[in-house]
Amino acid sequence: MGGALAALCAAALFLTGCSGVGVFRQAEEAADVPERPLSRPVDADTLRHRLTAQQPEWPTGRLPGAPGFRTVDCARVRCVALTFDDGPGKYTGKVLDLLAAHNARATFFVIGRNITPEVRPQLARIVAEGHEIGNHTWNHPQLNGLSPAKLKDELARTSALIKAYTGVRPNTLRPPYGMTNERVAQEAKRQGLAQILWTVDTVDWKDHNAAVVLKRVKQARPGSIVLLHETVKTTVDAIPEILKHFDRQGYAYVTVSELFGEEYLVAGQKYKEHAGTVQ
Repeated sequence: MGGALAALCAAALFLTGCSGVGVFRQAEEAADVPERPLSRPVDADTLRHRLTAQQPEWPTGRLPGAPGFRTVDCARVRCVALTFDDGPGKYTGKVLDLLAAHNARATFFVIGRNITPEVRPQLARIVAEGHEIGNHTWNHPQLNGLSPAKLKDELARTSALIKAYTGVRPNTLRPPYGMTNERVAQEAKRQGLAQILWTVDTVDWKDHNAAVVLKRVKQARPGSIVLLHETVKTTVDAIPEILKHFDRQGYAYVTVSELFGEEYLVAGQKYKEHAGTVQ
């Protein structure tokens, strides 16, 4: 009975945009509600339109993960994984527009407390357009300094909210500041989350300069994971030139799971690049 109530609240919150702490909290707890398919097939353009308009046509409030995971052979293709931290936020829609213009996929590591009613449509759009959503904790703390109970809550609470609003449970975690230890690894393993670090750190949160960000991104090589922050305007301003650079180099834009292959991502383990990609 409690699970059904949580599902109804999550659906109502997504579909109507209603607010309220009680309903919002119930959506966080909807992780165990089984996912159900849509009543009829929906093409990608219609899906994006419905997400933007927030039309109440979803029978369960859950969204499909279309177009979903692709198998990309990065041993034969020059692959790069662009990752965006700290959203969703006011620039998320712009980032998605820029990626769509280049047919590029990316991975968004989201902070649970940022998933407010205003940005929920963008969270759903991330999934609808084939990007990956990863867990970036609830409050962005240094995980290696937390108590076991707090560590568990930081991960579980965010994963539950992501699933409640997208129907997809994340399988990747980006530890804030890259701070991790064996306790973090064990908890991530229990929650089915592989730890994703990075190859190229643009330090864009510190240096608010689009040209500097672009210069650092150009250090990427095939198999690199590039760390960017979608919350920094100068980083968003740099995205068109970043994508032009990788286009000229013949790169394929892949999500983190596509870079390694879902079957090769092991919960709890750390990944910062895929060294086996073609040069």
